Amino acid sequence: MDEQDYLQSEGEHDDTIDEYLEMLEEDEASAESKRSRPVFKIGAVVILLAFIAFAYAWLPFLWPPHLDFLQQDQALSEEDLVLRCKPAVVNIQAKKTGDALSSQGTGINLEAEGMIITNRHVVEGAESVKVSFSDEKSYFSQDMEIIDGYDLAVIRLKAKDLPFVAVETEQMVERGQIVTIIGNPRGFQRISSRGEVKEYFESDAGMPAFTINATIAPGSSGSPVLDEKGCLVGIIFAIGTVKLDGEEQERALAIPATALNYTEAR
Repeated sequence: MDEQDYLQSEGEHDDTIDEYLEMLEEDEASAESKRSRPVFKIGAVVILLAFIAFAYAWLPFLWPPHLDFLQQDQALSEEDLVLRCKPAVVNIQAKKTGDALSSQGTGINLEAEGMIITNRHVVEGAESVKVSFSDEKSYFSQDMEIIDGYDLAVIRLKAKDLPFVAVETEQMVERGQIVTIIGNPRGFQRISSRGEVKEYFESDAGMPAFTINATIAPGSSGSPVLDEKGCLVGIIFAIGTVKLDGEEQERALAIPATALNYTEAR
């Protein structure tokens, strides 16, 4: 399947979640032996590879899709926190300039007029972006601001009465705290996962970040990390694998929401 086919078929994924789950359960034994997740060191190389995988929609077809995230979403989808926050989670499609490929990711709205937070690598080099909400309303914008020193960007809309979430910029989320992630992995829309905040680290570029033992997939770039109150405490930017006690463990990598203190907007 080429890039165009994949982008056109994304809207069909929502209707086939149950079918995928049944397939996953039936093939669980054989699928386990076929899985081969990439192993990354936390650092510049890891971040670069993860950026590429997240930003370009066609890359997931270079390896078998992992649908584990759908199982947890089924359990979380009816929770009050998830239901309250989902309307503020958006899908972002960025139209790149020149010969660059278009990219897509997730974002979260923080203001009724439209202030979308996403990853820098999702929108960098774009001449315009399309922001789509869960009610199928879409907005186009060329008003984008890059947050220096972070893989973060702000997209401004000219709208009103949009759903939004509150943001925690006073203190970082604590290690051991349980958080919820809502994103658009592999074309599925507003899929929720949950995990525990594990380690804090600093990237080679000096960007503070933390890890979460939660399952995410390409398309999750810019996904909000929410605390038990539904406040934004972090933004997903990559996947990494850490080695602990001789065992490799996959982690979601996130930027603390305190980074938003460095924007002119807040």
